Order: sequence, then structure tokens, then C-alpha cells
Amino acid sequence: MNHQQRKRNSLLARTFGLIIVALFSHSASATGPTEQTDTECLLNWGHTFLPELFSPAVSGVQFFSPYTYRYYPDTQAYVGVSNIDNHVYYQGPGHAVPQDVGALSYWLGESGCGARPYPVIFIHGIASSAEVWAPYRDYLLNNSYWSFGGIPAYNPGTNTVDINCPSDPNIACTANDGDFYTLNFSDNQHLSLEAQGGEIAAAISAVLEANPGKTKVILAGHSMGGLAAREYLQGLARESDNAAIPYRGDVAKLITVGTPHQGTFWAEQCRNTVDVFDFFGFTADVGICKLLSLPIDKNSVAIIDLHPGSTALNILNDMANHPLPDTVSYVSLIGAGQPTLSALIDFKDGDGIVSDSSQDLVTVAGGLPLQQKAVKIDILFRECGNKMYVPFVGDIGQTHSCEPTDLGVWGEIFRNL
Repeated sequence: MNHQQRKRNSLLARTFGLIIVALFSHSASATGPTEQTDTECLLNWGHTFLPELFSPAVSGVQFFSPYTYRYYPDTQAYVGVSNIDNHVYYQGPGHAVPQDVGALSYWLGESGCGARPYPVIFIHGIASSAEVWAPYRDYLLNNSYWSFGGIPAYNPGTNTVDINCPSDPNIACTANDGDFYTLNFSDNQHLSLEAQGGEIAAAISAVLEANPGKTKVILAGHSMGGLAAREYLQGLARESDNAAIPYRGDVAKLITVGTPHQGTFWAEQCRNTVDVFDFFGFTADVGICKLLSLPIDKNSVAIIDLHPGSTALNILNDMANHPLPDTVSYVSLIGAGQPTLSALIDFKDGDGIVSDSSQDLVTVAGGLPLQQKAVKIDILFRECGNKMYVPFVGDIGQTHSCEPTDLGVWGEIFRNL
């Protein structure tokens, strides 16, 4: 036994194990790996989202009967849950005694650990795919021990949904029941919002069929995916040219991420033949088609639907005639920290593509008696974003495409499940 081990064991003995994590008695999920626990899920969340307290990342657990714990040498921190009171305890180098930081049940809710009553369907935005959620998918699989049901994809030829797995055999996937799914639209650039909503409705049915006993799902939609989800909830979704699909009461919560509930000025500018800065004597194309490094078709029906005041958005935002169901709770995650054009030379805060006010569902549904909240998240600029120079303005950056991979967004999704 080395000096560090003797010192640690002495400390644990003196504090009756309250510094360490008590072994939590049940597994993370009935469908998850049987050897993984909610406690390990929580500890993984801690060193991922709070590295200033818990580093370097540590795998596995240590035992000091009847306790389970992790020690983080760089930050000299112990973290744990007492089996006596099911509270989480933390002791850092500045603490003489362990600090009670709250009930285990609270922290399981914060971290996305513990019971998962509803399958979660993650929805991508325009010119994107299920792969935009791949980093979050991998975290859920490897750190939270969620089970991945696969990728629901609508087949317009048969009007059916197939649930498939990624081609990578190293990604654990059931192609059936699971805690979460990453949806793929059949072609969301050339599908109207109502057609996208029809594919979501079909995907929900397929997911619930794959999960006997589950009656509802949680929808998490990035960008245009949040609007498509609303189409279904508000009874406006259509499958092919058929009649509108009524909402079937099978959604518990809608989480929108960077969703342009009032459209985005960049979508309108993308299609303009006269550049927004033409009056300055410059002719550079500064529309969304240049700012976003995506293969966007500026003449697609999706871009037209994203115009502020478009026919599709006017219908969707007519809450008097097409209200959101009050049995669903709503969370708007608002990407912020980048100046965003919301009109001609009129900047607001946002993610560079969608203004903060447009991302807030309360701006169009505030008068309805709904359970809803909005959370602003400053999105760190990194490789997934990009910048361009605008005359007399300077560099404009977008972090809109970074939102599905942002730790702040992940944390808020966990917190609001």
C-alpha cells in the first residue's frame, strides 16, 4: 500500500465513508447493461460537465463497504452518495468535512441518469441528418448507459418507417426498443414543414410499437426539426397528400434547440437576387447559403417555409386556430452569444443564424396556458461554426450548427427530461 492509498483509506475511515459514493442498489435502466449503475452514470456526468471539480476523468469505481466512490487526483476531490440517506457528498481540498450537496434523486434528474419513462427521439434540422446527434449518441451510450434503438427513417414509397442501425458495427444498437432514437427525414430540404411533421408522426408510431408499454415519447428537435415537431402537435402534419394528421396524445415533452419559431432573416436573404449589403456598394453574397457550410438549396420549399412571415409559419403560429396541446410541456433552448441579423442591418443576440427571440417559443405561444420555459445558452465558437466578413460590420460568426454537439445544450436536455 503506497502513501496515497494509506492517506485515502485513513480519511475514509475517519469520516465513516461519507466522502465516497454509496453503492446505488439498482441498475441504470431495465434495458441497459446490467452491470452499470445509476451511480456510475452520475459520476461520468460529473467529470464531463464539471471538469474543474472532477479531473482527470476516471472509469470504474472503488469500494469501501458499504460504499462506492471515485477519487480525482488532479483536483484532489472525492464525490459520493451516502447509502444511509441517499444524498450526494463532495469533499475538495478546501473542505475539512464532506459537503452534503443534495439528494441523489435530484442529481439523477440533473444528469439524465435513473429512470427513463419515455423514449427520446432526436430530430435534425435542414440539410442535415441523424449524424448531427452522433456525439451526443456516443455520450449516452458510453457514459449514461442509455440503450440506442436506432434511426427511424420514413420510406415515402411504402409510407412506412424502418428503424435501422448505423453502419458502424461498434455502435451498440437494437434496431428495436431503446431509450433514444435519432430520426432521419427522407429529404427535409424538399419537404414542406407539414410533410416533415407527417414523417415525425409516423416515426413516433414506429418507436412506440417497438417499445411495448410506452405510451408517449419526448421530442428534441434542432433548428427546423423543432418546427416539424410542432406541425404534428398542432394537427397540421400531412403524410403525402393525405388529410392532416390529428395529434394522438403521444408526446410528453417538446424540447426545441435553436429553432426559428418566427423564421430566420438569413433564409429570406439566401434567395434574394439583390444582396442585403448592395446599398453599400458591395456585391458579396452574405446569405445563409454562404454562412452555413451546408449543401443548402436556396430554392427549396424548406428555405421558403423558413422565411419570416411565410405562409407555413403564419399558419403554424396561428395559435388561435392551431393551438399547441396543453398536455405537453415545452422547453426552448436558445443558442446565444453571436450577433444575428433579424432584419436589414438590425442585429440581435442569437446563434448567428436565428435570433434569440425567434428561438423562444414563448414569443408565439406566450398567451396560451402551457407549461413552458426558455433557457439561454452561450454556444462556444469552435470548428463546427464558421465566420464571414460583412462590410462595415466585421466578422459574423454562426454557432447554430454547433448546438447539437454543445455540452451546455446536452446538459439542459438532461435537466429537462
